[in-house]
Amino acid sequence: MGALAMNADRRQLKQLAVAIAAVTLVVAVGLVTTGEAVTSKPLVAVQVDEFSVFPGTQGAPRGKVRFVVTNIGTVKHEFVVLKTAKPAGNLLKGNEADESGNVGEIGGVPPGQARTLNLTLKPGHYSLICNLPGHYKTGQFADFYVR
Repeated sequence: MGALAMNADRRQLKQLAVAIAAVTLVVAVGLVTTGEAVTSKPLVAVQVDEFSVFPGTQGAPRGKVRFVVTNIGTVKHEFVVLKTAKPAGNLLKGNEADESGNVGEIGGVPPGQARTLNLTLKPGHYSLICNLPGHYKTGQFADFYVR
């Protein structure tokens, strides 16, 4: 095999690799934007601590949704569900998050304990936050989607 033929083969392999990478990226973006990361189960486990609200899934199907919120931190936290078009990190109003669109909340979850919140949710974007003084500013929020 001549040098020209080997270069052509390498070029084709590079083009194939780039095409595969592009297709993979398009599929991954499509999964995120179409909600394929959303579970089909209406049970959502959520962990809260001093620096985060971490749902076990990015979303759920419309209808009845049960959030089981476990405080793995060392101080009391709350859990608030807001229906909003704004990203969860863009709700700051003064020293805390704007709770417009509040559809339900758990007033306090002591350290090491869990609480349950049952809601009926319509399709759309939701923000899951802890809005106790100073907590939202430390990053205690997450985006959540209902399809």
